[in-house]
This record gives sequence, structure tokens and C-alpha cells, in this order.
Amino acid sequence: MRTFKPAVIATALAIACASPALAANTPITMYVPFSAGGSTDILARVIAKDIGEALDTSVVVENKPGAEGFIAARQLKAAKPDGNTLMLVTTSVYAINQAIFTQVPYDSGKDFVTVDVMASSPNVFLAPANSKYNSIKDLVDAARAKPDGVFYGTGATMHLLNSKWLEALSNTKMAGVNYKGSAAVYPDLISGRVDFMVDQPLSSMSFIQSKQLKVLAVTSKQRWPQMPDVPTVAEQGYPSFSTTSWWALIAPAGTPPETVKKLHDAVRKGLAKQDTQEKIKQIGADINQMSLEEAQAYTASELQKWKSIADSAHVKLSN
Repeated sequence: MRTFKPAVIATALAIACASPALAANTPITMYVPFSAGGSTDILARVIAKDIGEALDTSVVVENKPGAEGFIAARQLKAAKPDGNTLMLVTTSVYAINQAIFTQVPYDSGKDFVTVDVMASSPNVFLAPANSKYNSIKDLVDAARAKPDGVFYGTGATMHLLNSKWLEALSNTKMAGVNYKGSAAVYPDLISGRVDFMVDQPLSSMSFIQSKQLKVLAVTSKQRWPQMPDVPTVAEQGYPSFSTTSWWALIAPAGTPPETVKKLHDAVRKGLAKQDTQEKIKQIGADINQMSLEEAQAYTASELQKWKSIADSAHVKLSN
């Protein structure tokens, strides 16, 4: 009778019991923490198709909106770390939630691993086309002359934190008006009931092109090539002001590094395709050129950055 050493037996059992990561023909599920039709959903469906083709499998997009992304993130946290359950997140879900809410049912830095940061865009300061405000200086001067006399609309945490940070840096007090989502702000912004709003270009581009809104500033560190004539907030007197909206693909913590790398390579293969690049540009975003290591370092740095911004703006929300 042949005998085996205990270590050999243990290793064999571990291999036999382990779930194969990214097993052939096993569908991948990609959560989207928002409703269908928005920029995150559009990007998810583009990337899902590319990942599926690269890995010769199907990628099913599941929309799980609600509770600032908490619902989807909680389910991803509980998922098996085998690479077959992913989520496409935004800056807000991954980093801003951690910075501003008193209770968050996940820790982005500990519960998830970044697969890629695929695309990003600056935010834009928007005002009605016929507004008397034409610059960040105009807003700040008006707020100094009459505290709480300048009104801004917010439909998401990204809108709120950008606006609050401007208040903090300019040492002014403005009045925030809360809405249920970005779309709800625009009628009041266009009509002049609120003076400005900070949002992503995708949501506002049609109003800008139809000359119902004008752009006072972009929030990127450098001028945005898609709006080269619009100055940055930094150029207008606030050199530290720089924020970006970005979209990242993440997996549960504990997903094997080789699986994460395989997923990253599949995403990169998709982003190299001309039609994918055109679709991403259409949603008002730019493709990021990041290695896996750079993407993981970037999301880690964004957690710290948004915490610093929230602390500086004195923003903390109970939930």
C-alpha cells in the first residue's frame, strides 16, 4: 500500500475543494449601484461586453440602485471572492460615502480590491445661461456680500461636497437646496431658481449645447480638452481645488491576485478597441491609462483625498 505524507494530502484536498476562479463558461455578474440608463450603467454594459469577449464568457449586468450604493456594495462584500462577482463603482460610492456618512456598511479599502479605474471626467460648475454670474469669483463675491444669498442645487453627494469645498476655501456661506437626483435639479437651475450646480458633463452636456446653461469652471487640475476655453477652479483663485469623477471596476477582497490581473487585462483589451473608446467619449469621459498597480494606488489615494475634503468642508451626514 502506497503511503502519502500529511502535507501532500492537505495540499491535494485544498486543491480539490477550492472553487475555480473564472471557470470557463461560468457567467460573471457585474453589479451597478444605480438605475439603468445613466452613465455608470452605460459604461458597465460596454465593459461587460468587452470582458465577456476577452474571457469567452458572458457578463450579466445587474442594476441594484438605492441607498447611495450601499445595497450593491453590501452584496459585493458578501460575494464569493472568485472573480465571478464584480461591481462598477463611482467616486461617490467608493470614496465619498466613506468620507461623509457616519455609518457605511462596507470599508472600500478593506472589503474590496480594485481591478481597474477605466475612465474619468472633471466636474463642471453650471449656471443658467442668462445668469449674472460668469465665474467662480462672481459666485464668491456675491456670497461675501450676502451670506446664504447664493443658492446651489445638489442631487448627489458629489454635487454637495464640491459646493461645500468651495464654501470652505472661499470662507463664504452659500445655501444648498437638496433634490432627489441630478435630473430633478435641472429645471430649477435652468429657470434660475438656484444659482449654480456642480455635476458631471454627461448629465449637463445637452443643456450646455442648447445654450440653456453655461459652464463657469471645470474642476480638473488642468483644462479639459473637451472644453478647452473653460478655465479651471484652480485658475480662478483656488489652486488646491481639483476633483474628478471616475469609474472603477472592483471585486470582493480576497479575490486571487492572478484572477484580478486576468480581469484587468480583459478590461484593458476592451479599452484598446476603437468603438469602446468612442462610446466612452460619448458619455463625456476620458479613458485612463493605468496599470493594475497604478489603479489600486489611485483608489487608495482617493479615499484619503475625499476624507480630507470632507473634513475641510465640515461635511458629515447621518444615515
